[in-house]
Amino acid sequence: MQDLNDIYYFVQVVELGSFTAASKALGVAKSQLSFRVARLETSLGVRLIQRTTRRSHVSEIGQRYYEQCQQLLAAAEQTQRVIDEAQAAPRGRIHVACPVLFAQLLLAPILVEFLRQHPGVQVDLDICHHQVDVIAGGYDIAFRVRDSLQDSSLVMRSYGLDPQVLVASPELLRRQGQPTQPLELKRLSSVGLISAEGRHFWHLQAADGRTQQVEYHPSLISDDLQVLYQAVVGGVGAAQLPQFVCREAVAAGRLVPLLPAWSLPAGNVHAVYPSRHGHTPALHSFIDFVAQSMPQVLRRTQQGTPAEHAEPAAENLVAD
Repeated sequence: MQDLNDIYYFVQVVELGSFTAASKALGVAKSQLSFRVARLETSLGVRLIQRTTRRSHVSEIGQRYYEQCQQLLAAAEQTQRVIDEAQAAPRGRIHVACPVLFAQLLLAPILVEFLRQHPGVQVDLDICHHQVDVIAGGYDIAFRVRDSLQDSSLVMRSYGLDPQVLVASPELLRRQGQPTQPLELKRLSSVGLISAEGRHFWHLQAADGRTQQVEYHPSLISDDLQVLYQAVVGGVGAAQLPQFVCREAVAAGRLVPLLPAWSLPAGNVHAVYPSRHGHTPALHSFIDFVAQSMPQVLRRTQQGTPAEHAEPAAENLVAD
């Protein structure tokens, strides 16, 4: 393997036209340049530059070798740039989309610590109740919770599952009765998230694998979980809510889980972004930081312990 520095000196001699000119431009002694090029020639077994007492010129094989060396040095420079960018302090702006409760309960403590460690980064956080078009909206990354993941060209990074709970207020159950079987849910008033299909279903599964699909007709439909949570606590209707949204209310007795022998599909807590490649150092650092922190923050939130000092956890990377 030839010394890359010897190749660099050879290219400089060719491009500048002589050992003398290269010596002046590089600040390297002419004798040192001559020695380095001669060493390269010896290792290759060919004469790259023909020398006389008055002048020197590039040989035919030297010219062809020079053209390949240009490409080699360009590739080496690009390789070094990759390392330099990775080691550079992250700077610049990141455009993030996130649902409101996700931002408040899960992302906020992570953002605080990330920005504390990377003061050169600016995060523009858009609170979006609906699923955004990441590419058309110009977002670098968007956070979501979905019980089913749609096929797309986006890259998805999953942080864990968030259990979903079917809950109602004690007041509603006193008025309308406590259901003991899935079909008895039909008699309860309900509230629910906006559905693209225009119909609403609870998909239940028993411990023995039996499944039951129950259609319901919500009196309130919204894309804001906080609004739905307030409606359920206020006795307007039953609803399916993420565990991290209703955990405290259940523990305090303000909400009651329905049909504990049956479970709902868990939500996949994840982020999506357009590509695995071409990230700025700021975005690359942010993606990695969230992946290290989010699973533990999610677990602590579900368990009711503080999330501010979550320890990093292993990441799970999936292609959407």
